[in-house]
Amino acid sequence: MSGISRDIRASHPYGLYEGMAHEPVVKHHGDVYSRAQIRREEVIQSIGYMRKMCGKIPPEEKDREPLGKPASSSFALSLTEGWRGQICHCAITDERGELAHYKVVDPSFHNWLALALAVRNNEISDFPVSNKSFDLSYCGFDL
Repeated sequence: MSGISRDIRASHPYGLYEGMAHEPVVKHHGDVYSRAQIRREEVIQSIGYMRKMCGKIPPEEKDREPLGKPASSSFALSLTEGWRGQICHCAITDERGELAHYKVVDPSFHNWLALALAVRNNEISDFPVSNKSFDLSYCGFDL
């Protein structure tokens, strides 16, 4: 809704997304209605992706063995695309391969400052509309 064409599925395609040529849904108005339009179009787009991907799963992938224990003293990073934007997962294991630290960064984490700047010098009555236009996650801020 901000006119920025940024999407992990396009910038870092992996697995079944490789060769998919994902086109992010972009709107340029920056309001609540634009965000609703984006969600609707992304749901339709995602259904199409699922239909294509289900037919592409190699037989050996369907019967894959469960993952084993994580490697010791390792760092793993995962980027996924959520409906608010990029979600980053970081995991660190100790010398026994046990999970020592796990951190999730929600897209809202990066945008709370933008909301603060956007409502600066405005009336308090404008805050609810501005807040919903940004559509930030309250619980995602402190993850």
